[in-house]
Amino acid sequence: MTDEGQGVELKPVRKVLAIADGPQDAATLAAAAGFAARHDAALAVLACVAPPSDIRRLSRLTGLAPAAMVERMVETRRSALVDLARQTGLIDSRAVCVSVGTPFIEISRYVVTHGIDIVVKAAEWLPGLGRFQFASTDQHLVRKCPCDIWLRRPDARDPPLTILAAVDVGDWDAPEPETMAALNRKVIEMALRLAPGPDAVIYVLHAWDAPGEGLARAFSSGQDSPTAAQSYVDDVQSAHRASLEGLISPLRARTAKLAGPKILSRLEKGAVRVVISEQAKILGADILVMGTVARTGVSGILIGNTAEDILNSFDGSVMTVKPEGFVSPLDLKP
Repeated sequence: MTDEGQGVELKPVRKVLAIADGPQDAATLAAAAGFAARHDAALAVLACVAPPSDIRRLSRLTGLAPAAMVERMVETRRSALVDLARQTGLIDSRAVCVSVGTPFIEISRYVVTHGIDIVVKAAEWLPGLGRFQFASTDQHLVRKCPCDIWLRRPDARDPPLTILAAVDVGDWDAPEPETMAALNRKVIEMALRLAPGPDAVIYVLHAWDAPGEGLARAFSSGQDSPTAAQSYVDDVQSAHRASLEGLISPLRARTAKLAGPKILSRLEKGAVRVVISEQAKILGADILVMGTVARTGVSGILIGNTAEDILNSFDGSVMTVKPEGFVSPLDLKP
């Protein structure tokens, strides 16, 4: 698919991987199958078996050798998934795989080995918090898995109709503005892939701030200081609005020609962590699409602690995308 406004060719989705990790397997598989079908992509299912740390103690109690216990765990899990695949009819049972090891490492290794474009996984439930929280495996995948990750609430609406795409267009002083611009486009492109058609709405959100407002007020003399400060804030806001509109206008024009989803801009002042959470609630977002990278020199992109804070404050499904050329810090050799 080509972006007619910018001449940007959208990389096709070829392979989707659904992660089976618990009681939400059927919902995860259904969501992944629906997405794969809309993009004519192949779908596979992966489950990870992590042997207990005290497997030798269990071995002595059961009389089974550790290797035999692991083999039985794998076969039990595989059998259950094959049955699920046959019952739902959503996937060829031959596309089911069970790996042994640490889940985020095994998932990442499968992604590299099989050329996966998108991983679909249920969000992990942390007991005692009273809501869904993106826990250890999810956080590791967001930081280290070399493809885009869809962390899905089991009760999420599929396909999503209200999509919140968080971008950062304040790139005029960034050391690598091209990288930031490319990631912003990829975030919106992913939102377009998730949107089922003209009934969907994509809100492209940018959180901005005016860091020099206090200085403008302090350094202006007398009664002119409030006016000077407001003038500064208005100027900063106008610059952010122009950048945001410049990003989405060509995409909006293309979707209008193709009877695609509506694309609306949201420019909100405040800290990105707070703005995203608040806007998601106000808009009733079904899913948040955001960029996240583990290590980069780009200033202003949602990275590191900022991205993780957003994940831990957002009570909904999230699609996280990585910039082109992202290299996983994991050793993923077979």
